[in-house]
Amino acid sequence: MSHFEISKVILIYMFVHRCTGVRVMEGIDLSTTQTENSDGSDEAKTGDSFGSDDRMEVSDSQDESDDEQCTMFNGKPYKDLELDDLSNVVFKSVEEAEMFYLHYSVAKGFSIRKYKLAWNSDNTVIIRREMVCAREGVRNKGKKNRVCEEDVEAGLKDRLIDKTKKANKQKVLHRSDVKDSERSCRGKKMVKPVSSRSRRLSRQKCLAQFTVKYDRKKGGYYASSFRTEHNHPLTRLVHRQFMRTNRLVKEHDIAQVNALRKVSIGTARAYEFLVHQAGGHEFVGFTIRDLYNRVQEENNKLMLDGDAQCSITWMNMKAIRDPMFYCLFSVDVKGRLANMFWRDEQLYTDYCSYGDVLIFDSTYKTNMYGKPLEVFVGVNNHRGTVIFGSALLVDETEETYNWVLTAFLASMQQKKPVSVITDSDEAMRKALGNVMPEARHRLCAWHVGKNVVSHLKDASTRGHVTH
Repeated sequence: MSHFEISKVILIYMFVHRCTGVRVMEGIDLSTTQTENSDGSDEAKTGDSFGSDDRMEVSDSQDESDDEQCTMFNGKPYKDLELDDLSNVVFKSVEEAEMFYLHYSVAKGFSIRKYKLAWNSDNTVIIRREMVCAREGVRNKGKKNRVCEEDVEAGLKDRLIDKTKKANKQKVLHRSDVKDSERSCRGKKMVKPVSSRSRRLSRQKCLAQFTVKYDRKKGGYYASSFRTEHNHPLTRLVHRQFMRTNRLVKEHDIAQVNALRKVSIGTARAYEFLVHQAGGHEFVGFTIRDLYNRVQEENNKLMLDGDAQCSITWMNMKAIRDPMFYCLFSVDVKGRLANMFWRDEQLYTDYCSYGDVLIFDSTYKTNMYGKPLEVFVGVNNHRGTVIFGSALLVDETEETYNWVLTAFLASMQQKKPVSVITDSDEAMRKALGNVMPEARHRLCAWHVGKNVVSHLKDASTRGHVTH
C-alpha cells in the first residue's frame, strides 16, 4: 500500500468517527461489541445500530481502578487531604512523593514547582525535598537590564527612543539599547527601562507547599509540612487538563504522530486525529503547542545525532589529509558520543617546542550541545598563545578528566609538561594527581584575583591580598 493510500484510509477513518460521534476506546472493537439480553443470550450489536442520541458505555475494571488511584489516596479524595492524613504515610523515594503531590495538585486545581533539594554530607542521599505552588513568591526584580537616568533623558541620540505614553506619561527605553548604555553608566543613577511588552504576573506569594524529609529508621520519606491554603483562585474542573503540570506528551503519542508524519500528515492534522481518538480535547492530555514542542525536541535529537556522525566523518577526512592528525572519542552506554579529543600536526609541533608549561582550562557549556570545551594552551617564546589540543567532554568529573588527560598524553607520545596551571577545580586537581603526578600544579593568577574580588568586600583587605 502506497503512502497516498495510507493517508486516504486515515483521513476516511477520522471523517467517519467525526460524523458518528462514537468515542473510540483503546482495545475495544465497537463493530462487534457483545450485549447481553434479558434472557441471558448474547447478541452481536454492530456500529450501524447506534443512533445519533445513543451512547455506548464500556466499563473496564482496570481503568476504574486507575481512575480511583488518581482521585483517591488511602480511601480519601486527594483534594480533602490534610497533614494529619499523612502522619503514617512513608514514601519509598522522592519520586514517589513528587508523584503524590502532582496527583494532589491536579485534583485540587493548581500547578506545582519543585523548589528546594537538600543532600546529606556525602551527597549520596536526598534528605529533604520541598515542592510549592507555581504561584509561590514574587517575580525576581534583578539589577540587570538597567540604564542610567541621564541616558534616558538624553536619548543616546538615535539609538535610545524617548516616547511618552498617553496614559501614565512614562519614559520608554527599548531593551535592545540597554547594552549600549551600560558602558557609559558607571557611577550614575540607574533606572529600569519600561518594556513595551508586559508579561502577566504569575507569582502571588502563595504559601501552599509540601515538604518531605528522610527518616533512616523508617527507610523512606515522611511529610514534615503540608500547607493546603491558597491565596488565589484555583483552576476549574473543566480547565484542569490544560494546567502545566497536567500536560504531558507520552511516548506512544509521539510515536503515533511520527508515524503519521511519515505519510505526509502534518502535526496539526495528527493532533486532530488524537483528539478524535481520545474523545475530546479534555482526554488528550496536552495541547497542540505541547505537541509542536515535543516534535521539535525529537527533531533536535536527530540533528544532534547527525552532527555527531558528521564530526566523526570530518575527523576521518582530516586524518586522511594529515598523517599526524590524532583524534580519540568515546561513547556512552546508549551509544551516543560522549567525549572527543583532537589535535593536528601543527599543534603537536608546538607542544614539542613549548610544552613545558601547560594551561588546562575549560569553558562551561557555551555551545548548543551543552558540552564543556577543554582547551590545552601554552605560551611560545614571543609570549603568544598557542593551542596544543581541544576536547569536548560529557561532564566535568574526575573520571572524565582522567580520560582526556590520558588521551592528551597518548597523542603527545607521553611527553609530560613540567608545570600545569588550572583554575582550582577540585576534579581537575585530582585528575592531574592521577595522570601527571610529577607535574607542578599551579593556580591561575587571574582566577585567584577574581575570587578575591568576589569574596572579599572590603577594599583595603583586597589590596593587601593582591599586593
